[in-house]
Amino acid sequence: MTDVNYENIERYLSGNMTEKEREHFEAELDENEELAQELHFYEYVNHSISECLYQRGTHELGSFNRTRSQKQSDMSAIKWVILGIIAVLFSGVLIWSPWQKSRLADMSDIKMSSTHTGTPVSSKYTDIIQLFNQNKYEEVLPLLNSALAEQPNDLYIRYYRGLTFLNLKYLGSARRDLLKVYTENDPKMYEAAYFIAVSYTQEEDDYKVDAIKWLDKIPQTSPIYAQATALKSKL
Repeated sequence: MTDVNYENIERYLSGNMTEKEREHFEAELDENEELAQELHFYEYVNHSISECLYQRGTHELGSFNRTRSQKQSDMSAIKWVILGIIAVLFSGVLIWSPWQKSRLADMSDIKMSSTHTGTPVSSKYTDIIQLFNQNKYEEVLPLLNSALAEQPNDLYIRYYRGLTFLNLKYLGSARRDLLKVYTENDPKMYEAAYFIAVSYTQEEDDYKVDAIKWLDKIPQTSPIYAQATALKSKL
């Protein structure tokens, strides 16, 4: 079992890393499955407790903060205690709260464009485009991975790999790719923000607050603003 730096996980999720640190961290995520799993778990714990406290009030907040203030090296040992806290909180919330998983977008309708920033993409992506547009996401994913291994800064391929992950319900991986597109101010940055919001609606638990946060980043001038408004009205 490798060491996991939970301080870096928290800094990554809170957006407090520099661009260079974020790139290094994301490269490590691609290579370290344990780190990727712990990132997903840490994100789940933070959001689950926040949502529970929102529903139940802040009575339990002091207890959680004392737990979280322990040394980061103890995180792997105390995470099951945190899950216990979540279970207790949810036991009260689920009695009255309509926590329903809602599929608010048909991802299979999305087609891969053969142009990016107004210019045709490389002919070497023909197979990728064909498989993606046939909704063969499991088949196209290895090709997208190979393309990004060759061109890590290709935001066109990263955007569609994010959507591929989203279709396959690899939600954490989808958000990582789409976040990269958004933070690099790519022409599809607001589409990326929209699909990050969609990814939160696909979670087993209620991530409504997170979805709305991303929808609010989309300006009225964006072509996807109408869809964002419609999605927000359903949350």
